[in-house]
Amino acid sequence: MSSQCHDKGRTALLVVDVQEKLFNLVERRSDTLKAIKKMVRGAQILGVPILVSEQYPQGLGATEPQLRESLGSDQQYLSKTTFSVMADPTIRGIVEGCDKEQWIVVGIEAHVCILQTVRDLLAAGKQVTVLNDAISSRSIYDYSTAIAELRDLGARISSVETMLFELVHDSKAPEFKQISDLVKCS
Repeated sequence: MSSQCHDKGRTALLVVDVQEKLFNLVERRSDTLKAIKKMVRGAQILGVPILVSEQYPQGLGATEPQLRESLGSDQQYLSKTTFSVMADPTIRGIVEGCDKEQWIVVGIEAHVCILQTVRDLLAAGKQVTVLNDAISSRSIYDYSTAIAELRDLGARISSVETMLFELVHDSKAPEFKQISDLVKCS
């Protein structure tokens, strides 16, 4: 596992499969949605690029409406049928074409799409941090197993607030006040 801190200029956020039909079934969905939206807003404030995947949207629906609203009308949604984002050739090309070596991963489900995506990002030489308050599964057992497996694979496990302040780095940063206010809203 890399102990290197995330730098906003070298980091991208990947939001995995937070879709209407499946998201309504996951544990802690309200808290998870709140955390994902907070990370999205923080990334927007900090100028961190955001990629959003959707697993078979014809069957699982579009990205959850409140999250879609937070992402804004210019957000691109990357459709896939593979569980790993990196197993889809088009999305893999987008990730590899992005000049970011550090990735923050949020979304669902922890034990399927998150786990497989993180495994493949690590295999591609990326540094990966998974935010444990911004991922979920339908079962707490699958979630907790995924956290252990993700750590064993070499991913860093952190939280939204920790990551936002790490990306800001300094209370003198121009974004500090906005990030501080965002965190206080919880």
